[in-house]
Amino acid sequence: MLRIFTYLITLFLAAFISEYYFQFLSHTFNKIRTYTLYDGGDSCIEKLKIYSSNFKSLGSFEKGQCKVNNAVRIKAFNNTKLSGDITLSCSTAVQVGKYLKEIDAKTITHMGSYNCRTIARSKIYSEHSYGTALDISHVDGANVKLDWNKNTEKGEILKKAYRVACKYFNNILTPDSDKAHHDHFHFDNGFGLKCYFKSIIK
Repeated sequence: MLRIFTYLITLFLAAFISEYYFQFLSHTFNKIRTYTLYDGGDSCIEKLKIYSSNFKSLGSFEKGQCKVNNAVRIKAFNNTKLSGDITLSCSTAVQVGKYLKEIDAKTITHMGSYNCRTIARSKIYSEHSYGTALDISHVDGANVKLDWNKNTEKGEILKKAYRVACKYFNNILTPDSDKAHHDHFHFDNGFGLKCYFKSIIK
């Protein structure tokens, strides 16, 4: 009986310590992330004007842990119609502008940009919380949910969109990544080297 009691106590303490440890790591990571956010300043706004003439500068803002430096709200890029406004950090918006220009996208349907929240089943804040992420569900009529990995014209549009994205974003998630991304691409410029190494290999 004593052995069972000792075993249960040990499990409880291990679970408690693990939970505390992961909370500490998550909190530390979240704090570090806010200190590494890039501003870009006025020069970034000038660069953005190359890719969009329909945006509004929002300045920097914070909401609890969430923080966006040099935020912009974009209604459209010069050659690309958006399904709705997006709010991003200026530096990320410039990367999106470059990306859309290279893939020559005429229309983009997105599922969100800035959104103050944690990653599902995690205490780590999503890159959406910093305005450094964008979710895309359609590119020129190609539907990520229906056309991804298909040997069709629309499938090729998505394949190119994915391949080129590795030049402009640090992290990319697709329907191949997990169930949460079964219907969209997730692009962000948070910590990550995955796409960097892919670009070297290619």
